[in-house]
Amino acid sequence: MEIKKSAIIEKAAKIITSSGIEYLSIPNLAQDLGVDKRKLKNQFTHDDDILVLLLLSFESEFKKITDDFSTQELDPELELKLVFKQIYALFMKKPYYLSIIFDKNLIKRENNVKLAIIRIKNSVSKYLSTLINAGKIQHTFQSKVPTRLIVGKLLADFRLLMKDEQRVNEMILELKTIKTFKD
Repeated sequence: MEIKKSAIIEKAAKIITSSGIEYLSIPNLAQDLGVDKRKLKNQFTHDDDILVLLLLSFESEFKKITDDFSTQELDPELELKLVFKQIYALFMKKPYYLSIIFDKNLIKRENNVKLAIIRIKNSVSKYLSTLINAGKIQHTFQSKVPTRLIVGKLLADFRLLMKDEQRVNEMILELKTIKTFKD
C-alpha cells in the first residue's frame, strides 16, 4: 500500500521546517510517518526523490497561481504585482519551499532535482516574459531594456527578498534549537 503524497509532503515539510533540508531522508521521513523505511523505498529510490516530489508540488502551486490569472483580463502591471504577492504569500505559508528552492547545495543533488529546478525556472521566466511583452505591446511598460534582462532583474530582486525571509526562518529554527538545549 502506497503512502499518500499529501502525508509525505506534510511530514517532509515538517522535517525541513524543524530540522533543515539536510535532515530530509527516507529513514527520517519513515520515522515521522510511523512506517518502516522499506515501505518508503517502494516509492522513493533516493532521498532526492522526496525533494523532487516537493518541487513538483511547488511547480503545481505556481501553475495554479498563473492559470488563475490567465482566466482574467488584467492589466499586465497589475497582474505582475498580484502574481508576486501570491508567490510571496505561498512562500510565507509554506516556508519549506524557500529552503528547497534557495538551497545552495542543489547543484550537488541528483540530476532529477536539477531538472525539476530548471523546469521551474524556465516556466517562471516564460510566464514573466509573456507578461512583460504584453505590457510592452500595450505600452504599460515602456522600457527599451530587453525582456530577458527585465525578467532576470525581477527574479534576482525577488530572490534577494526571499533569501532574507529564508534567513529569518533559519534564525527562528536556530533559536528553537538553542531553546531545546536550554530546556
